[in-house]
Amino acid sequence: MRFFLSTIALMSVVSSLIAAPTARAPDAGEELPDGLPYPGPGELKVIEQNAHGTLPNGPAPPVISNRGILNLKLIAFNELFEVAFFSELIANITENVEGYRFTDDDDRTETLSWLKVILAQEELHAIRANNALSSFGVKPIEPCHYKFPVQDFDSAIALAMTFTDVVLGTLQDVVETFAIGKDVDLAREIASVIGQEGEQQGWFRVMQGKVPSELPFLTTSDINFAFTAIQSFVVPGTCPNILEIGLRTYETLNIITPPVAQSKNLTFSFSDTRNETSHPLWMTYINQQNLPIVEPLRVVSREGDLVKAEALFPYDDNEMNGLTIATVTFSEGPFGDANAVAKWTLAGPGLIVVN
Repeated sequence: MRFFLSTIALMSVVSSLIAAPTARAPDAGEELPDGLPYPGPGELKVIEQNAHGTLPNGPAPPVISNRGILNLKLIAFNELFEVAFFSELIANITENVEGYRFTDDDDRTETLSWLKVILAQEELHAIRANNALSSFGVKPIEPCHYKFPVQDFDSAIALAMTFTDVVLGTLQDVVETFAIGKDVDLAREIASVIGQEGEQQGWFRVMQGKVPSELPFLTTSDINFAFTAIQSFVVPGTCPNILEIGLRTYETLNIITPPVAQSKNLTFSFSDTRNETSHPLWMTYINQQNLPIVEPLRVVSREGDLVKAEALFPYDDNEMNGLTIATVTFSEGPFGDANAVAKWTLAGPGLIVVN
C-alpha cells in the first residue's frame, strides 16, 4: 500500500506545527508505553525483542564534555516525543480510528508490524540517552504532553518523514560535536543511529511515492533548530524539566505559500517583538551540505509584532530538493554552516520538503 502526497499536502502538515494546543492539564508528562521513561527489566526485555536488538552493553565512557551532555539531553527530549508519536499512530490504526482504517487486512497487519518495530527502536534510543545522562550524574529528561497536527494515516506518515529529516540533519551536528569534544565512543554510537533513522526514512518516503533515498548528501542542521521544532508538538507547561536542557527557542516561522520544485517567491509570517522597522532581515536557507543561501526578505505587512514577508525560494539555481531549513536572520552572512546561521536566527526553523 502506498500513499501519494503532493508537496502542497505535505507543507500543510508542516505549516500546522504551530496549531493551538489541545485541552490538557499542564501538570505532568505523557504516559508512555512499556514503562517509559523508566522500564523495568521485564519491560526492557520485551522492548528489545520488539526492536529486533538490544541496548549497547558496553560501559559508559568515563568522562564526557559539556556539549556532549547537551547533546544527550536533546536526544532524549526528541526520542521521548517520537515514542509518543509512534505509540499514538499505532493505537489509531489498531482501534480503527476514522482516517486510519485500511481496506486491505494484509496491508494493515504489515504496517502495524513494521511500526511496532520502529516504536521499540525509538524507545531504546530514548532509554539509552537517559541512561547515559544518569551515568554521568545528570537528571534524565522527562516526557511532556504532546499534540500532533495530523488527521489521518497519510498526514501522519508525511509528518514522520519531515521530523525524521530534521533528526537526520541534527544528528550530523551531534556526531560532529561529540567528535570535537573527544566523546568518540558516543560519536560511533550516534553514527549507527543515523543509519537506522535513514532506513526508516526510506520507508516513509516510499509510502508517499517518493524515491527512497532523498539526497546524495542529506541536509544538515543545528541542535537549537531541532529543540525549537520539537516544541511545536509540546503542550506548553507540561515538560517537567525542559528548562534544564539549555538550548535556544526561536520565534515560530510560518510558511504561508506552499513551495514547489521551482524558483518562486514564498510568503512567511513570524513574530518580531523588537519592533525595529529600520533594521533589515534576511531569509536564510540551509539545504544539503552546501553553504547557506541568503535572500533579501521584503516585509509585506506588520500588525503589532506579527510580520508578513516574502523572499525568493531559489530552487532552480541550487537543486533545492529534499529538506530545506528556512530561518529569518539578523545578518546577511555569509554563513559558513548551519551553526553560524543558528547564532543569527530570529525565527525558524521553517521546514520545506520538495520531492
